[in-house]
Amino acid sequence: MPDGLPSSSAPTPRRALLQRVLEVTISLAFLAVALQGIHLGDLWATLRGADYLWLLPGVVITVGLLFLKAWRWQLLFYPEHRLPFAPVMTALCAGYLASNVLPARAGELARLVLLVSEQPVSVARTFSTIIVERLLDVLTLIVVLVVLLPFVRLPVEMTRAAQIIGLVALLGAGLMALFSFWKERLLRWAHLLLGRIRFLDRPQIYDALGHLIDGFATLRGRLGLTLIAISLFAWVGVIGMAWSAAQVFPLHAPLTAMAFAVVVTTLGMLLPSTPGYIGVFHGLVWVALAPFGVPKDQAFSFALVWHGANYLTLSLSGMIALWVHGTSLGQVFRRRGGA
Repeated sequence: MPDGLPSSSAPTPRRALLQRVLEVTISLAFLAVALQGIHLGDLWATLRGADYLWLLPGVVITVGLLFLKAWRWQLLFYPEHRLPFAPVMTALCAGYLASNVLPARAGELARLVLLVSEQPVSVARTFSTIIVERLLDVLTLIVVLVVLLPFVRLPVEMTRAAQIIGLVALLGAGLMALFSFWKERLLRWAHLLLGRIRFLDRPQIYDALGHLIDGFATLRGRLGLTLIAISLFAWVGVIGMAWSAAQVFPLHAPLTAMAFAVVVTTLGMLLPSTPGYIGVFHGLVWVALAPFGVPKDQAFSFALVWHGANYLTLSLSGMIALWVHGTSLGQVFRRRGGA
């Protein structure tokens, strides 16, 4: 087992309990808002009369996106590491499964532990790829949001805020690429600044920072263009999956509404919530579709079907990937404990 695998340290029981309470409270609050004013009998009738065959294209798209995102993660290790595709794909699917069934956003930890325990990559390098991957997703979504603004009727303050966020995102992308040219200089500055703070003046901190800067370097040149193109294509696929789920009823809303719902729900997942983002996801779908005149009961029905199809597809994919690999989530986390 490679050195540097995350240790078995965990938050105190009191802190973990408080975190679980916060997650459940936020999820229940969003769910309560989403259900307010909805008649369960009408909701059940709507769900019974839906055409669920429209979910098949969405399921195919979701599985295809898993392969696409695994390829992107594999490329983020270039040029230092050229990992086989199969273990990268398995770790990614395991991560989605863990996020769906375990608290505390365990998905990132699960895929990190699984990949590091079997491939010749360090924890710091793997963690840097996950950070860059998340930054790529957020930047791509913000670009989509800015493009959508002319088609969404939002309060002036929210529109301006979104435009400012877009400018900040573009500036952040430029800085990431710029930092990759200044690795040695940034590390010298880090030593000067962090050297005055005892608990931060550690080799692990500087090593992680160096790997993060190396991760930014993947955004340069032809490889960077490929990663950006994959990210854009992946989110187009997510929007396509949402559109497919909307045809189940059908939901009379334009494609721009589906794209806006994808942006709002994905950015909203930064909030603490229960595994699978239950409640938060459903409440944010209604918030996103309200500007398009979609009735609340239709928005909630759509949220249930869209979330359910996505949840089951990702969970089943993770279970199959781990079964083919010959392991389980429990065994993956025991590797962490044995480091």
